[in-house]
Amino acid sequence: MKWNRLEINFWLVAGLFALASACSQQDEGVNLNPNAGPSFEDIENDQYWVKLAAVPAPAGVNGIWRIYNGEEGVLENPTDPQSKFSGEPGESYLLGWEMSSGQEVKVDEISVSFKALNPQMLHEQQDTTHHNFSVHLEAEAPKYGAEGYWEIIEGEGGRIENEKEALASFIGEPQKAYTLRWNLTYGSKKVYQDWSFVTDELQAQAGPDQLDIKTSRGADPKFFTLEGFLPAGAQAKWEIIEGEGGRVVTDDNPNSLFSGKADENYKLKFDVMLEGHQSADTVQLRFRGKWGVWEDPRDAQTYRFTELNGLEWMAENYNYAAYPGDSSFYYGFAHRSVIYEENGEPHGYPVETEEDRKKFGRLYRYETVWSQAPEGWRLPTNEEWQELVNSLGGGPYAKASMVEGGASGLDLIYAGELNFNSGQDPAHRNVFMNLERGTYYWTADYNPYSGATNLIQVLKSEAEIGFGAVPFFYFAYPVRYVRDIQP
Repeated sequence: MKWNRLEINFWLVAGLFALASACSQQDEGVNLNPNAGPSFEDIENDQYWVKLAAVPAPAGVNGIWRIYNGEEGVLENPTDPQSKFSGEPGESYLLGWEMSSGQEVKVDEISVSFKALNPQMLHEQQDTTHHNFSVHLEAEAPKYGAEGYWEIIEGEGGRIENEKEALASFIGEPQKAYTLRWNLTYGSKKVYQDWSFVTDELQAQAGPDQLDIKTSRGADPKFFTLEGFLPAGAQAKWEIIEGEGGRVVTDDNPNSLFSGKADENYKLKFDVMLEGHQSADTVQLRFRGKWGVWEDPRDAQTYRFTELNGLEWMAENYNYAAYPGDSSFYYGFAHRSVIYEENGEPHGYPVETEEDRKKFGRLYRYETVWSQAPEGWRLPTNEEWQELVNSLGGGPYAKASMVEGGASGLDLIYAGELNFNSGQDPAHRNVFMNLERGTYYWTADYNPYSGATNLIQVLKSEAEIGFGAVPFFYFAYPVRYVRDIQP
């Protein structure tokens, strides 16, 4: 069959129209609408990476990840919409998920950022190094693939041991200035923290005195962990210089276990040696048995106390110098005073030695024992004294337990008294009486109208503890304070 020209032209135009129509339909079916998924901000994990979450490209469309901004970023598989992306700490990146078809390209962008390295020194940063010239260095350990190391930036004669560890030791020389640096590195990143300080001379530190170490009740020995400080690179040695029955389990360990007996006073010497230098310090230790020990912060005097009938009672007469010579007195020392004589024999003697003054304590005016009571302590009431006597068996049983050497540990002593303007003296002078013969202890009970105050009477000649009352403004007596049992 032969086609004429008109028919050929018709079919040619029809074919071209069909082809154009098909191409137009295909173009209308392509949808370049890229979705890069969520951004990732301040990421911190091992090797600093994220898994991207773009929506895959449709069939016939190309998709690819591109890094537009940021240093040292790596795409594991750029054409994978969920490719792994790795970066570096402290860096921010701009990524794009591109879709293309022919000459047409569209992109959706996300941001990815990683937390910066943050070097942190954890040891105490001060202008001296624990009164020493060496330092136990401590930094926050590197993590997430980072590495760390110490270095000396300024200063001579120093060295660092274990410089690539977060826990390291610096040993310098006395009285010199140094600057140390803790570095963190990852990939191309390096950050650091500096510390400048001046070293001191070597000074041993045995730890604070522990005069009332509480342990579980029971038989000796008692145990305590020593609190010596060992400078970096140094050696130490413990030695017991006072006290019986004590033992340092490991004498070259600054934090050795120490064992001892209750109510025994121990004094330990702590020697420290470093780079040819040596220093020593001492510490006092005491385990609570029958007595605890309390220290008065006003003058650093210590007092034994014992737990009785639900209270802590001072087991020694108070000795704080409250207005001495006017409101508190040592026996035998007061203006215009004498020591009473009976049948030609004086009642005791002036209390002059430090040992006797600590033993007998001071005699106080009544208003002074109220105003000068140490913080946390108070005068016991007359009722509390009576209940204590009853709890210890009453009568002579209680007295034997309450006086010095008795089972209760209260250790009441015959500290005497001071009578003002006394009728016992023809000239009405101030009279000291009864040292080592008896005494009276103030209570919290008094009558503000009559001035009468309840007293506890402890006389050597009497078999029992007595109770009475006197006008408080004529006398000075010793005092025993009480407080609630401390946790």
